[in-house]
Amino acid sequence: RVPGRVRVSLDYDRGQVAFFDVDEKSLIFSFPAASFRGRRVRPWFLVWGEGAWLSLCP
Repeated sequence: RVPGRVRVSLDYDRGQVAFFDVDEKSLIFSFPAASFRGRRVRPWFLVWGEGAWLSLCP
């Protein structure tokens, strides 16, 4: 099943980034701990396919 809504969770201090299926309330993927070393973290999204779209919610 393809998630309809995905939540991206960033814990900068712990170096954790995780993706969740909002409707199923389940973890999709979590990156291993990373060190951002004081760098700015910016989001990048790739949406492809005919009729694909993206909506950002706070």
